[in-house]
Amino acid sequence: MGFLSNNFVPILIVLIIIFILSLVGFIRVPMDRAAFISGFKRRVVTGKLAFYLRYFERVDYLDLSLFSVDVNTSVFVPTNDFINIKADAIVKLQIAQEPEILNIASKNFLNKKSEYIGESVKEVLEGNLREIIGQMNLKDMVQNRKEFNVKVQENVSPDLREMGLVVVSFAVQSFMDEKGVIDNLGIENISKISKDASIAKAQAEKEIAIAKANADKEAKDIELKVAEEIAEKTNKLEKKKADLKI
Repeated sequence: MGFLSNNFVPILIVLIIIFILSLVGFIRVPMDRAAFISGFKRRVVTGKLAFYLRYFERVDYLDLSLFSVDVNTSVFVPTNDFINIKADAIVKLQIAQEPEILNIASKNFLNKKSEYIGESVKEVLEGNLREIIGQMNLKDMVQNRKEFNVKVQENVSPDLREMGLVVVSFAVQSFMDEKGVIDNLGIENISKISKDASIAKAQAEKEIAIAKANADKEAKDIELKVAEEIAEKTNKLEKKKADLKI
């Protein structure tokens, strides 16, 4: 009994230490994820090692990696010049990493995969795509896709930010219309390019002909001048000969 009583306290201390250590857990959080530790005090960890208390604290994750969403108008949408078209685009999105926006994203997408997030925002993206289509003429959209992309991105960014997302890039892949207007625009462009090329060719040939004529004239002038100089020297020589005879 004396032995047990003497060793009881150290054994108890060891057991308590083991129990406490068993409560302490750790996680290694990569840069493309955010760990939300909640329980005693809510905290967010990204790109480092973090400790938490098992059974008393919970760890949830938010995916911060870049992901793509394929967006298209499911029906034909009239442009500003009343031509019905469909558009297909690729949007690259990411969870915003500012603390206040990250907190909003955690309420919407905690422990969700990028596929789920993409499906959640498709309707918002398509709505903004339709809105910009309705504000622009078809020719401007087709011939200046960069301007179209920028307008859609600027238009949709505030809506997505309220969900905790940022638009990294927006790129329209194709436009399609009901009446073949876009194909006709292509033919018009080809005709214009061909016309410009013909004009450029004619202008070049004209410049070549002018340059050749100027060169011929210059050569003739030089030839005539040389002939005059030879005739003048010949006359002088003949005159000198005549003077010598006299």
